[in-house]
Amino acid sequence: MQARSNLYDLVHSLRARGMSYGRIQERVSADSGCFVSKGLISEWLRGIHKPLGSVNEFDQTASFELAYVIGVVLSDGNINVRKYDREILLSVTDREYAEEFRRCLGRVVGGPSHTKVRRSDKRNRWIVQKRSILLYQFLKRPWQSLRPWIEQETKCTSGFLRAFYDGEGSISGRSLILYNTRSDILLYIRDLLSKLNIETTELHFGTKAGTELVDPLNGKTYIRNSDCFTLRIRARSLPQFARGVGFMIARKQQMLGEALPKIG
Repeated sequence: MQARSNLYDLVHSLRARGMSYGRIQERVSADSGCFVSKGLISEWLRGIHKPLGSVNEFDQTASFELAYVIGVVLSDGNINVRKYDREILLSVTDREYAEEFRRCLGRVVGGPSHTKVRRSDKRNRWIVQKRSILLYQFLKRPWQSLRPWIEQETKCTSGFLRAFYDGEGSISGRSLILYNTRSDILLYIRDLLSKLNIETTELHFGTKAGTELVDPLNGKTYIRNSDCFTLRIRARSLPQFARGVGFMIARKQQMLGEALPKIG
């Protein structure tokens, strides 16, 4: 990234000395050994693009939105490397989940209009993709180092937990269970819930690797690659969960609301 920034500065310096695009291209090649197209030179000089694209727009300030993004990436989301691109990706069946991820991404990397939710009918999925080198570098670190952004304020903790439960939480009647293959992350979530006065059971072993699972929304069968663990919220703490965390996904939030009157 620094090398690209240096090229950007060199291009502006040469242009200020009255050089044509062709001469700038030749000089950059001679000085750095790098080829820069005339089109890119033009875009840099006219301010259409900056050398690092949109990466300088990443806001690392602790917030509900950044914590939600962290929660998504640690549960259902992915961070990928594609040649020169660094991409954050979410592919899910619930549109509300994808829309909230889009909104939160827009707050921390550019505006909401810069990120779109697209539909894949073939996969029966809603997909959100965002390219950002700095956000990628921020998220690829060990998850423990992201704790300051999760624990900075109560709203940050709530955002992180909501993302996890939107993605991997399941509610049926008064039973609210979180599923994940990482026991260390689930134990951390258990600790966060406790700080919000939300009681849980102990961590339990769920399903073994190699187990067949059927997605109730699309009917597809999947093979679990890793052992899965579960964390259940005690029924008496569901009202506190509803107040302090809740769901963005409407169907889950509705089921949570229906469960509350059943709690004595």
